[in-house]
Amino acid sequence: MDVRDSFKNATRAILAAKMRSFLTMLGIIIGIAAVIVLMAMGEGSKQDILAQIQGSGSGNLYLTPGAQSSILSGGNAGTRAAGAKITMDDIKAIEAKVTYPIVVSPANTMGITIKRGNTTMAGSGVFATETYFEVNNIALAGGRFLLPSDVSNRTRNVVIGANVGSTLFPDVSPIGQLIRINGMSFKVVGVAVSKGQSLLGNSDNTVILPLTVGEKSFGMQHDRISMTTIKCVNPDDSEEIVSQITGILERKHREVDFSILDQKALTTLFSSVMNIFTTFLAAIGAVSLLVGGIGIMNIMLVSVTERTREIGIRKALGAKERDILSQFLIESSLLSGAGGIIGVVSSVAVAYLIIERFIPVYITTSSILLAVGFSIAVGIFFGVYPARKAARLVPVEALRYE
Repeated sequence: MDVRDSFKNATRAILAAKMRSFLTMLGIIIGIAAVIVLMAMGEGSKQDILAQIQGSGSGNLYLTPGAQSSILSGGNAGTRAAGAKITMDDIKAIEAKVTYPIVVSPANTMGITIKRGNTTMAGSGVFATETYFEVNNIALAGGRFLLPSDVSNRTRNVVIGANVGSTLFPDVSPIGQLIRINGMSFKVVGVAVSKGQSLLGNSDNTVILPLTVGEKSFGMQHDRISMTTIKCVNPDDSEEIVSQITGILERKHREVDFSILDQKALTTLFSSVMNIFTTFLAAIGAVSLLVGGIGIMNIMLVSVTERTREIGIRKALGAKERDILSQFLIESSLLSGAGGIIGVVSSVAVAYLIIERFIPVYITTSSILLAVGFSIAVGIFFGVYPARKAARLVPVEALRYE
C-alpha cells in the first residue's frame, strides 16, 4: 500500500464521522486562533509603541534636568531634583563643543487653554526655538515656521497643531487669524501636518510658541530648559554624542544632575521587551494547542479500538505495520492540519474585525506558518502512540476482537 492509499483511507475515516472529527479539530482550532491572535496583539502593541518612539524623529537624544528622565517617569523633572537645571549656556556649550553634526532644540512645555470666539479647548504649549520643527520632523500644512526673529524679538506668533486648527477654525484658514492662549492674544502663522501620538505626546493638540515668550508672558523660570532634543544627523553617532555631552555637562555642573535618553537605545530596549512579551503570549496560546493535541490522541485511541477488526483483516491480507502506521499518522495529521487552517482563518477574522477596534493588532506571516507547523507537529506527536498501537496489533487477536 502506497501513501496515496493511506491518504484515501485516512480521509475516508475522517469523513465517516464528521461530527466527531470536527469536535476533535476544535481544540486545535481554538489553540491556533489563540496563538495567532495573542501574537498579533503583542506584535501590534510593539509596532504601535515603536511608531510613537520614532514619530518624534529618528536618532534623537533627549536631555532633561535631574538624574531621572522626565520622559519615562512623567511629571516635572525640576520638582524631583530641586536645583538641577539645564540653561541656555549649557545648550550653547553643547552646540560649540560636540564634534559630530547635531541640531539642538531647547524647549519648555506647559498645559494651556486655547480659545477662539466661543470655542475653547485644552492643549499643550511648547515654547521652542526655530530648530524645533527640524528636530521633531514637523511639516506644515500651511503658513510658515517660527523664525529666529520670532524668538529674539519675543513676537506673539505661533504654529498650531492639526487638531487645534480643525477645532478652532472649522470653516476658515487659520493663517493670520488670532487666538487667545491663557487669556493673551497670539497670531497663527503656521499649521502643522497631523502626526498623532508620539513619545512626547499628541503633537496635534499643541501650540508652538517662541521660547522667549514663555518666560515673558507665562511665568516660566528664568533661563531654565525643561527638555532639550538633540538630533544626531547620523544616528550611528548617537553613543559618541551622548558621551561628549555627558563630559561637557559634568565639567560644567561638577555633578551628574541631568539625564540623556537615547532614542536608538530606547527603541532597541522596547523591541527586546516586546519580543519577550509576544513570546510569552504565544506560549500561553500554545497550552491550548497541547490540550487539543491530547484530544486528538484520545480520539485516535478510540478509533483504533473501534477499528480493531478492520486492522486485523488488513494485516491478514498482507498489510504491513508501516501501512497501518502511516494511515493513522496521516489521519491525525489531517485532523490537526485542517484544524490549523480553520484556526488561521478564524484568528484573522477575529483579529481584524473585532480586536483591532480596541487595540492594535499585526499578524505576521511567520506567526501563521509557526502556528500551522506547530499544529501539524502536535498532530503527528500525539498520533504516534495510537498509530504504533494499531500497527502492532496481532492479526489473530484483532480478528477475535468484539
